[in-house]
Amino acid sequence: MRRFTKYLIGAVMLAVLTLVGSAGMASAASVAPVSGIGNPSCAGGLKIEPVQSGQYGPVTIVVSGQSFGFSTSGDVVTSVIVKGGPGYNLYSYPAPGVTSDSGLTAPTNAKTGQPYGLSHLCFFTEKKGEDPK
Repeated sequence: MRRFTKYLIGAVMLAVLTLVGSAGMASAASVAPVSGIGNPSCAGGLKIEPVQSGQYGPVTIVVSGQSFGFSTSGDVVTSVIVKGGPGYNLYSYPAPGVTSDSGLTAPTNAKTGQPYGLSHLCFFTEKKGEDPK
């Protein structure tokens, strides 16, 4: 019984340390991306290329290394395509969309374990309160 108690206490402490350690990591997007290979269409979206911090229509982006964040005024973002390397990450936001997010990246390069560089972005937006069709 004593051995089991020590094991249980050790497991709980490991779980707590894991949670505390992950709290200091860089922020992640509020939705998990879906990764794909190729270059999806940006038809009907706002394409940003080259990817640099700035104001692009209703979207403001701030690039930090290999990730970025965005905010909008007057519009909501329903999805973002982040192209990098041979693939892309698609971030899809549930209705009614979002006005900001951070920590978005291109897919991870398996050789380096780091995200690919940001090739281009594609934002899909709607006016706030607009009924999606």
